[in-house]
Amino acid sequence: MLVINPGRVQWGAIVLDNVTRVSVDRFARRSVVEWSDDGRFPTFADVPEQRVEINITQELTREELSGPKPGDSATLVVHTSPAASDAQRKKLTVNAVVLGVTHQVSANGFASRRMRLVAVAAEGSVDPVSVG
Repeated sequence: MLVINPGRVQWGAIVLDNVTRVSVDRFARRSVVEWSDDGRFPTFADVPEQRVEINITQELTREELSGPKPGDSATLVVHTSPAASDAQRKKLTVNAVVLGVTHQVSANGFASRRMRLVAVAAEGSVDPVSVG
């Protein structure tokens, strides 16, 4: 999933402004691939364990001395719509833990912050990402 220019997202009690991107990436943490004796192509594949990572990119317009730290846990809420209106508006909700926070300043002086999160589920069989 990719949300471009959501503008503002909610991370627990903190509002993050000037968010340019939110991506939700899914990875196979463990995969099972099996072959039969009939040929060279797999006959079975499964992904019994998954990892969901969220990346948030935010433009910073002033210095930032506080913010999320690795290990912080909260609910991330992102609203998106095709035309930045209430029409066809969707809400992405996910409980997540911060894995890392990095800052970057480009050659033209623009500063940005990237937060890397991992989604956590209340139960192992329930998708931690909710879109409604």
